Amino acid sequence: MNGYVGVDCTGINLLAGEKQTVTGIFTKSTEAYETDKPIIAFNLQYGEGVKLTPVSVMAIYEGGKYCFSASVLQIWIDEEDGVEVVNLAPATRSTKSTK
Repeated sequence: MNGYVGVDCTGINLLAGEKQTVTGIFTKSTEAYETDKPIIAFNLQYGEGVKLTPVSVMAIYEGGKYCFSASVLQIWIDEEDGVEVVNLAPATRSTKSTK
């Protein structure tokens, strides 16, 4: 990945719905963040056993946690390798026409 840095996110399930622990993810996040290069998250899961293509993420470090953001999902990573996925999209979508 020329010009990018990759973060192996094996063990992160974006649909888990609860806090996950992924050993070493905080260190990997720190190393990637400190390069000042665009970050690609790879080996993410989207549900049980469903792999996801690599994703370009925006990263910030705030309050002792990293936040990797992609589309409507935020992946928060704390110093104890805790991972919480926040979905910013509304839980339901209207199917009514606006016409």
